[in-house]
Amino acid sequence: MSLDFIRGAIENGCYEPEGVYLTAPFEGRRRVVQKWGARPEYYRRFVVGAKALLGHNGIDFELPPSDRIIAGDAGIITAIGNDRERYGRFVRVSHPWGESLYTRFQQFVVDAGQRVERGELLGYYSHKPEPEQHFHFGIRVVPYVVVDGWGGYSNPLPHFPPEAILKDTEQQGVRDRFAGRAR
Repeated sequence: MSLDFIRGAIENGCYEPEGVYLTAPFEGRRRVVQKWGARPEYYRRFVVGAKALLGHNGIDFELPPSDRIIAGDAGIITAIGNDRERYGRFVRVSHPWGESLYTRFQQFVVDAGQRVERGELLGYYSHKPEPEQHFHFGIRVVPYVVVDGWGGYSNPLPHFPPEAILKDTEQQGVRDRFAGRAR
């Protein structure tokens, strides 16, 4: 396995223990609406690899309708599909370090088998997101075990640049500004 992605991350001043440093899968800054491990009672109904999930196995972000979804790292598109029960229209990308999952597409601009670069457009987020449905992003870092209760997924949040995520205090400030305009 090539370690070029670790060297590049260190040179750019970013390094994660697993050597996985990602570009956020969207442009700008976004609010986290469901964290890793949330709502275990709800997620127990989903079985991955013959084991019920222990909680939410990714991070959900609030994206505006038709927002651009971009590749968090270079890789090969290994699957494009539609999971009506959980993810809607999705893309899975294979990387030297594992794989990433992007969900709830309105439109794809990539094909299975295609190589994509970090930051490259994969498609567009749903044009009419349903209530309680958000952009879900997940990663599996090798070696992973599908029957671990998380479907082999790891928390992706520590692998993002901090400036891509709106912090709770900033989120409240944004909500307060919008509430002030509505008066």
